[in-house]
Amino acid sequence: MTVLGFISGLVCNRIGVRWTLVIGTLGYAPYAAALYTNAAFGNTWFPILGAATCGISAVFLWTASGAINLVVPFVHHRGRAVATKFAFQNVGGFIGGAISLGLNINQNRAGRVSDATYFAFISIMCLGLPLAATIPRPSRVKRSDGSRVVEHRFKSWNEELLSLKSVLSLKGFLLLVPFALYCQWDLSYMWGWNAVYHTVRARALLSTLFYLVGPTILGPVQGWLMDRKRWSRRTRARYGMTIYTIVTALTWVYGLIVQYQYDKREAATAIDIVDPVFVKSCLLFILYGLIENSGMMVIYWLIGSLGLDPGKVASIVGLVTGIGSFGSTMAFVLGACNVSLKWQLWANVIAFLASLPGLLYVSWTMITEDDKLEEATTANYSITSLEDSVEQNIPEVYTKRGETSSGI
Repeated sequence: MTVLGFISGLVCNRIGVRWTLVIGTLGYAPYAAALYTNAAFGNTWFPILGAATCGISAVFLWTASGAINLVVPFVHHRGRAVATKFAFQNVGGFIGGAISLGLNINQNRAGRVSDATYFAFISIMCLGLPLAATIPRPSRVKRSDGSRVVEHRFKSWNEELLSLKSVLSLKGFLLLVPFALYCQWDLSYMWGWNAVYHTVRARALLSTLFYLVGPTILGPVQGWLMDRKRWSRRTRARYGMTIYTIVTALTWVYGLIVQYQYDKREAATAIDIVDPVFVKSCLLFILYGLIENSGMMVIYWLIGSLGLDPGKVASIVGLVTGIGSFGSTMAFVLGACNVSLKWQLWANVIAFLASLPGLLYVSWTMITEDDKLEEATTANYSITSLEDSVEQNIPEVYTKRGETSSGI
């Protein structure tokens, strides 16, 4: 994901969002199958290969879905579009957690999940490919007011590389790099904490709550607030990022308190759903799900607020995905090196604090208002001949922003 994040935007601009999404669905099922073979037979090479295929697919999936949600909808709908993306994405996690809970409800001990859990996940993951193939090109999308979406036109690889170079030098992008690193840094600690301290069924329930409450229920509320036209976009950015910062900081403080308390527990004593202390775990993991999802929504929304053209949006989404994956990689390296959970948590807190100056500077000083953002991605065509003449390559006469011209 880290390596391909630097070129996934270019590939998306070349082959289009549909085929980028198709690539993004191919690698998940092999990864789940690899985890099953590892758990059932002790196989070690397949999980490594599966992890690679999953990473390749994931970076293309995130790049295409991000480009769609930050370009196709109306500007004042993009907060909700991003929230919907993550809500559905996390509904999958919620369903997965519920399936795992149902299949492992009697496992009141530490250990691995049942084989049926893997079989269910593999089956669900296979559904992504045919659905991705139905996605239309952005230029074929017609909004409710009749406007069309400006689609990026690929000219040459050399021009795309020059565009990528310009994105890499953008002040807004450079300031958001520390926050992009932080956004996925926390996952290694969160899931490691869940696995170390809880029984199988407790882990499954915590996973279900992680995805359900924050991303699926509260995420759409955040997206709706991001789109409130009652306030200017700059006002929404300033107050929204400030509230996000406060909530995240308080969550990490609570996480430190719980971590130091759990550090004193005996390693062999796993917390089960019937233990009174499990309530504390539930509250913390719900908060972790909230801030993790909220952080991803924040960076997507800020990218969509910088006033970039569609091609650069795809490039910067790919870059942010790659940078976030690098942060996640570094966090998992800490876990692989047996760094204690306490110090992994402190690494999360430090990464968060280091990202705040750039995040707050961008949100307070570099936001483009809605009307200018709409101009960058909207084609206001009023077709006076056949409506589908563009797709049929038939000469047409149209009006674009008040000017009359003809063409194919």
